[in-house]
Amino acid sequence: MNKFYLPLPAIILIFYIIYTAFAITMRKIKFNAENLEELDGEFIFTFIKKIKKEQIYFHIDEVKMCVLTRIFIQQGTFRTINFNIFLNDGYSLRLRKKSECLLFLQVCREKRKELYQKILSMIPADMTVISIIEKELDNFKR
Repeated sequence: MNKFYLPLPAIILIFYIIYTAFAITMRKIKFNAENLEELDGEFIFTFIKKIKKEQIYFHIDEVKMCVLTRIFIQQGTFRTINFNIFLNDGYSLRLRKKSECLLFLQVCREKRKELYQKILSMIPADMTVISIIEKELDNFKR
């Protein structure tokens, strides 16, 4: 009776490939599951933490600080825009989708003008970036 044994490096390589495929799939699932909903200044942010789905409820007045972490502009529009939002109760959340970032900025512009101006003042760029943000917000529909 012939027994077939795999050498240890082959076993390690197989497990690494399976782990990498699982990690990439989970990252895509987490990104697609993120959702920000708004109603009259009240937000619900839905996300997946590890395996479990979680939600954070917050009002625009509970936002302590908002930091623009990534912005990439291509041909006069945003290709990528990311925000980290810090709440008064210690929670923090990260918006990675363009539509969610624009929704948050639009609510800030309408309901908390001082926070909106603070966000714009932290952008390390010239007036063209701010004008692109204003144009994107004017064209954005909820």
